[in-house]
Amino acid sequence: MAIKLMLSATPLKRLSQATTTAGIGFAMLAVIATNPAQAVNLKTFNVAGNFASTPLDGSVGLPVKLANGSFNGTYTVDVDQLPAASSFVNLTNWNINLVNDNTVLQTLSNDFAGNTAYIQENILAFSDAGSLTDKNNNLYSLELYFDSNFTGTGSTNNGIFLDNSDFGSVQSSGITAVTFAKSQPIPESQTFAGTAVVATIILWLKRKQKA
Repeated sequence: MAIKLMLSATPLKRLSQATTTAGIGFAMLAVIATNPAQAVNLKTFNVAGNFASTPLDGSVGLPVKLANGSFNGTYTVDVDQLPAASSFVNLTNWNINLVNDNTVLQTLSNDFAGNTAYIQENILAFSDAGSLTDKNNNLYSLELYFDSNFTGTGSTNNGIFLDNSDFGSVQSSGITAVTFAKSQPIPESQTFAGTAVVATIILWLKRKQKA
Protein backbone atom coordinates (compact mmCIF):
# COMPACT_ATOMS: atom_id res chain seq x y z
CA MET A 1 0.00 0.00 0.00
CA ALA A 2 2.86 2.32 0.89
CA ILE A 3 4.42 1.64 -2.51
CA LYS A 4 1.20 2.61 -4.28
CA LEU A 5 1.02 5.84 -2.30
CA MET A 6 4.62 6.75 -3.24
CA LEU A 7 3.90 6.15 -6.90
CA SER A 8 0.71 8.16 -6.88
CA ALA A 9 2.53 11.01 -5.15
CA THR A 10 5.27 11.13 -7.76
CA PRO A 11 4.89 14.41 -9.65
CA LEU A 12 4.20 14.16 -13.33
CA LYS A 13 7.15 16.50 -13.91
CA ARG A 14 9.60 13.93 -12.51
CA LEU A 15 8.15 11.23 -14.72
CA SER A 16 8.67 13.51 -17.71
CA GLN A 17 12.31 14.05 -16.69
CA ALA A 18 12.86 10.32 -16.29
CA THR A 19 11.38 9.73 -19.74
CA THR A 20 13.69 12.36 -21.20
CA THR A 21 16.72 10.80 -19.51
CA ALA A 22 15.81 7.45 -21.03
CA GLY A 23 15.44 9.21 -24.36
CA ILE A 24 19.06 10.36 -24.13
CA GLY A 25 20.16 6.73 -23.90
CA PHE A 26 18.06 5.76 -26.91
CA ALA A 27 19.44 8.72 -28.88
CA MET A 28 23.00 7.62 -28.20
CA LEU A 29 22.18 4.05 -29.22
CA ALA A 30 20.57 5.35 -32.42
CA VAL A 31 23.73 7.25 -33.30
CA ILE A 32 25.81 4.12 -32.82
CA ALA A 33 23.36 2.09 -34.90
CA THR A 34 23.69 4.46 -37.85
CA ASN A 35 27.38 3.61 -38.19
CA PRO A 36 27.36 0.59 -40.51
CA ALA A 37 29.75 -2.32 -40.02
CA GLN A 38 32.62 -2.41 -42.49
CA ALA A 39 34.91 -5.16 -43.67
CA VAL A 40 37.87 -2.86 -43.02
CA ASN A 41 38.44 -0.46 -40.17
CA LEU A 42 39.30 2.76 -42.01
CA LYS A 43 40.41 5.72 -39.93
CA THR A 44 41.52 9.17 -41.05
CA PHE A 45 44.47 10.94 -39.42
CA ASN A 46 45.79 14.50 -39.35
CA VAL A 47 49.51 14.83 -39.95
CA ALA A 48 51.58 18.03 -39.67
CA GLY A 49 55.15 19.08 -39.04
CA ASN A 50 58.05 21.43 -39.66
CA PHE A 51 61.11 21.44 -41.89
CA ALA A 52 64.65 22.35 -40.88
CA SER A 53 65.97 25.89 -41.34
CA THR A 54 68.54 24.78 -43.93
CA PRO A 55 68.48 21.97 -46.53
CA LEU A 56 71.25 19.46 -47.14
CA ASP A 57 74.35 20.94 -48.82
CA GLY A 58 74.01 20.91 -52.60
CA SER A 59 70.21 21.06 -52.59
CA VAL A 60 68.50 23.33 -55.11
CA GLY A 61 64.93 24.26 -55.95
CA LEU A 62 62.09 22.98 -53.78
CA PRO A 63 64.19 21.67 -50.85
CA VAL A 64 65.68 25.15 -50.47
CA LYS A 65 62.27 26.83 -50.69
CA LEU A 66 60.91 24.55 -47.96
CA ALA A 67 63.57 25.62 -45.43
CA ASN A 68 61.75 26.83 -42.28
CA GLY A 69 58.53 25.66 -43.92
CA SER A 70 55.94 23.12 -42.84
CA PHE A 71 53.57 20.44 -44.07
CA ASN A 72 50.02 19.45 -43.20
CA GLY A 73 47.31 17.15 -44.45
CA THR A 74 45.34 13.97 -43.90
CA TYR A 75 45.58 10.28 -44.72
CA THR A 76 43.30 7.27 -44.34
CA VAL A 77 44.40 3.74 -43.48
CA ASP A 78 42.95 0.42 -42.35
CA VAL A 79 44.10 0.47 -38.71
CA ASP A 80 43.33 -3.24 -38.29
CA GLN A 81 46.46 -3.90 -40.37
CA LEU A 82 48.66 -1.87 -38.02
CA PRO A 83 51.30 -2.08 -36.71
CA ALA A 84 52.89 -3.21 -39.97
CA ALA A 85 55.90 -5.14 -38.69
CA SER A 86 57.07 -6.66 -41.96
CA SER A 87 54.60 -5.63 -44.68
CA PHE A 88 53.54 -2.47 -46.46
CA VAL A 89 50.07 -1.17 -45.58
CA ASN A 90 48.93 1.12 -48.38
CA LEU A 91 47.00 4.26 -47.50
CA THR A 92 43.59 4.49 -49.19
CA ASN A 93 43.53 8.29 -49.36
CA TRP A 94 46.00 11.10 -48.67
CA ASN A 95 46.62 14.77 -49.33
CA ILE A 96 49.74 16.50 -47.97
CA ASN A 97 50.56 20.17 -48.58
CA LEU A 98 54.17 21.39 -48.45
CA VAL A 99 54.03 25.01 -47.32
CA ASN A 100 56.23 28.05 -46.75
CA ASP A 101 55.18 31.66 -46.13
CA ASN A 102 51.52 30.57 -46.25
CA THR A 103 52.01 29.35 -49.83
CA VAL A 104 51.50 25.75 -50.92
CA LEU A 105 54.61 24.88 -52.92
CA GLN A 106 53.78 21.24 -53.63
CA THR A 107 51.00 18.76 -52.89
CA LEU A 108 51.40 15.02 -52.51
CA SER A 109 48.09 13.21 -53.01
CA ASN A 110 46.36 10.15 -54.42
CA ASP A 111 44.73 12.25 -57.16
CA PHE A 112 47.34 11.19 -59.71
CA ALA A 113 48.08 7.69 -60.94
CA GLY A 114 51.45 6.35 -59.88
CA ASN A 115 51.55 8.16 -56.55
CA THR A 116 51.89 5.93 -53.50
CA ALA A 117 51.68 6.22 -49.73
CA TYR A 118 52.13 3.57 -47.07
CA ILE A 119 53.03 2.63 -43.52
CA GLN A 120 55.77 0.06 -43.07
CA GLU A 121 57.10 -0.71 -39.59
CA ASN A 122 57.63 2.79 -38.12
CA ILE A 123 57.73 4.63 -41.47
CA LEU A 124 54.92 6.83 -42.79
CA ALA A 125 55.72 7.76 -46.39
CA PHE A 126 54.10 9.76 -49.19
CA SER A 127 55.59 9.55 -52.68
CA ASP A 128 54.76 11.53 -55.82
CA ALA A 129 56.28 9.93 -58.91
CA GLY A 130 54.82 12.57 -61.23
CA SER A 131 55.46 12.24 -64.97
CA LEU A 132 58.10 9.61 -65.57
CA THR A 133 59.08 9.94 -69.21
CA ASP A 134 62.31 9.97 -71.19
CA LYS A 135 62.58 13.73 -70.62
CA ASN A 136 61.06 14.14 -67.18
CA ASN A 137 62.19 12.44 -64.00
CA ASN A 138 60.09 13.74 -61.11
CA LEU A 139 60.14 12.20 -57.66
CA TYR A 140 59.03 13.82 -54.41
CA SER A 141 58.98 11.80 -51.22
CA LEU A 142 58.11 12.73 -47.63
CA GLU A 143 59.18 10.11 -45.10
CA LEU A 144 58.47 10.30 -41.37
CA TYR A 145 60.13 7.92 -38.91
CA PHE A 146 58.08 7.23 -35.78
CA ASP A 147 58.68 4.90 -32.84
CA SER A 148 58.22 1.17 -33.32
CA ASN A 149 54.72 -0.34 -33.38
CA PHE A 150 53.36 2.79 -35.06
CA THR A 151 49.57 2.65 -35.44
CA GLY A 152 48.91 6.16 -36.74
CA THR A 153 49.25 8.12 -33.51
CA GLY A 154 52.52 9.62 -32.39
CA SER A 155 55.14 12.32 -32.81
CA THR A 156 58.71 12.34 -34.05
CA ASN A 157 61.68 14.63 -34.68
CA ASN A 158 62.99 12.44 -37.46
CA GLY A 159 62.13 12.50 -41.17
CA ILE A 160 63.13 13.84 -44.59
CA PHE A 161 61.73 15.39 -47.72
CA LEU A 162 63.51 14.01 -50.77
CA ASP A 163 63.40 15.72 -54.16
CA ASN A 164 64.85 14.19 -57.31
CA SER A 165 63.48 16.19 -60.23
CA ASP A 166 64.67 17.32 -63.60
CA PHE A 167 62.51 19.49 -65.82
CA GLY A 168 64.95 20.75 -68.43
CA SER A 169 66.43 24.04 -67.26
CA VAL A 170 64.49 24.02 -63.98
CA GLN A 171 66.49 22.00 -61.48
CA SER A 172 65.14 20.86 -58.14
CA SER A 173 66.82 18.21 -56.06
CA GLY A 174 68.14 17.51 -52.61
CA ILE A 175 66.96 16.82 -49.08
CA THR A 176 65.34 18.87 -46.34
CA ALA A 177 65.14 17.34 -42.87
CA VAL A 178 61.93 17.16 -40.86
CA THR A 179 62.45 18.57 -37.36
CA PHE A 180 59.02 17.68 -35.96
CA ALA A 181 55.95 15.74 -37.06
CA LYS A 182 52.74 14.65 -35.35
CA SER A 183 50.02 12.26 -36.46
CA GLN A 184 46.69 11.89 -34.67
CA PRO A 185 43.23 10.56 -35.58
CA ILE A 186 40.42 12.88 -36.67
CA PRO A 187 37.29 12.40 -34.51
CA GLU A 188 34.58 10.60 -36.48
CA SER A 189 31.61 12.64 -37.66
CA GLN A 190 29.24 10.21 -35.90
CA THR A 191 30.86 11.12 -32.58
CA PHE A 192 30.24 14.82 -33.20
CA ALA A 193 26.65 14.12 -34.21
CA GLY A 194 25.96 12.01 -31.14
CA THR A 195 27.47 14.61 -28.82
CA ALA A 196 25.35 17.34 -30.38
CA VAL A 197 22.13 15.33 -29.98
CA VAL A 198 22.80 14.54 -26.33
CA ALA A 199 23.88 18.11 -25.54
CA THR A 200 20.66 19.48 -27.09
CA ILE A 201 18.47 17.13 -25.03
CA ILE A 202 20.31 17.96 -21.80
CA LEU A 203 19.96 21.70 -22.47
CA TRP A 204 16.22 21.26 -23.08
CA LEU A 205 15.90 19.28 -19.83
CA LYS A 206 17.64 21.98 -17.81
CA ARG A 207 15.31 24.65 -19.23
CA LYS A 208 12.30 22.51 -18.33
CA GLN A 209 13.58 22.16 -14.77
CA LYS A 210 13.94 25.92 -14.40
CA ALA A 211 10.45 26.43 -15.77
